[in-house]
Amino acid sequence: MFRLYSILALFLSLTTVVFGAGEVVLDIGHCFSRQGARTPGAVRGTVITEYAFWCQYAPVVKREVERAGFRCIIINRGNPPDSAPLASYVRAGRVVHLKRPDLEAQRYPSRYHPDRVASGMVSADYAIWKRAACIVFLHHNNVSSRWMRRPRQGLILCNKYNGLHLADCLKSSLESEVINHGMNNGGIACRIVIRHVDADRAAGWLNACDDSGIPAAVIEAAYLDNYQHALYLSADAGAQAYARAVGHGIVRYMKRYGREPRHFRADENAPDEGSFGYAKESRRLQVPGAKRLIR
Repeated sequence: MFRLYSILALFLSLTTVVFGAGEVVLDIGHCFSRQGARTPGAVRGTVITEYAFWCQYAPVVKREVERAGFRCIIINRGNPPDSAPLASYVRAGRVVHLKRPDLEAQRYPSRYHPDRVASGMVSADYAIWKRAACIVFLHHNNVSSRWMRRPRQGLILCNKYNGLHLADCLKSSLESEVINHGMNNGGIACRIVIRHVDADRAAGWLNACDDSGIPAAVIEAAYLDNYQHALYLSADAGAQAYARAVGHGIVRYMKRYGREPRHFRADENAPDEGSFGYAKESRRLQVPGAKRLIR
């Protein structure tokens, strides 16, 4: 009997470790009306967009995370799609639509940290509201409207104080399972980039999450204008493998670092390089509700 109680106590302690760290949040980039990066042409008869790709394959990431015992939710800044097959994909993934699609890519402040300003901030605010274990923004990259044959270094963006371990785990999984292991990239690996300067792409989301102690990363490792990348992702087996690798990276992070101490912003009134108005382009803007700490 004592042995039975000991086993039960061990199980409960392990369950507490796994489930006590908050939800993993996955954010499908862009929205139905503005689908982000796309292939310059059809591959295997289909034009790939980053939004449509992740509507279909974010549930694969979620499945890998949940199989490891962690809670996971998928969100998107926009409205739900109303046509097949995307509508069925988001229903299957139980995607939470935040209904703020930002069709004109207008920047607006975080409700929690109003000197952090970006288009799509609603997704970061959702993660803050949920006190997420981490958030991974699911994106793809491109640099041209024409096919590029030359390999490019993929990016994993992350926040300055809380995101490095998350980014490193994602990078390791993608490089060991997908990049140059099926998805040809000429032997070139990914690069981790800390993104925190006002008006830089994704910096607003990452800074807002950082202020609230939430590890955050943006996956920009695949280029949809790279024909080899697009060819790999256009096959269901390749797309599934890519999504599973993202899931494995998140699981690796949660198991190794999910309980590590978080960094929180000490003073909301102390400006830094991520504060609205630091960048020249921000000084020209009038953004309702944004807090100007830099004059």
